[in-house]
Amino acid sequence: MQNPPAQPAPQSLSPGDPAGEAVLQAATAPLRNSVGDRLRVEVERLNRIGSWVFLQGTMRGADGGPPNYTDTVFEARRADGVMSDAYMALLEKADPTITDNDPRAWRVTECAIGPTDVAWLPWSDRHDAPRALFGV
Repeated sequence: MQNPPAQPAPQSLSPGDPAGEAVLQAATAPLRNSVGDRLRVEVERLNRIGSWVFLQGTMRGADGGPPNYTDTVFEARRADGVMSDAYMALLEKADPTITDNDPRAWRVTECAIGPTDVAWLPWSDRHDAPRALFGV
C-alpha cells in the first residue's frame, strides 16, 4: 500500500516583513473598498504555499477596539445577527515577474467579510488551492 504524497507545509508570513505587508495590503483591499479606513484586520493566520496565500483574521476598529459597522454596508447584517468580526481572503500571485514585496503581485480570488460559517471550506476545490493552506 502506498502512502499519498505529502502536501507541502504552509509557510507562515509575518505581517511585519515586506512580503507579509504586501500580501496583507492586497488581501484587505476589498474591506477598505467597502468601509475605507474604519476597520483593520488583526491577523490570526497568514499562510503561504507556493503561489497561494490564505489570510484569516478578526476585524477591529481603526483604534484597535471592536468594529463599528454603523453607516456601513454591513450595519443591517450586524443588526440581524448575521455578521461576525471574521475576515478571510484567498490570494494568488497574479504576476510572477513582480516581487513578492509588491501588493500588485497578488490577486484576491475570494474573500469573506463577516461570515457566520466556514466560508473558506469550498475555496480549495473551487480554485485548486492546496488544502494544507487552510490548516486541513
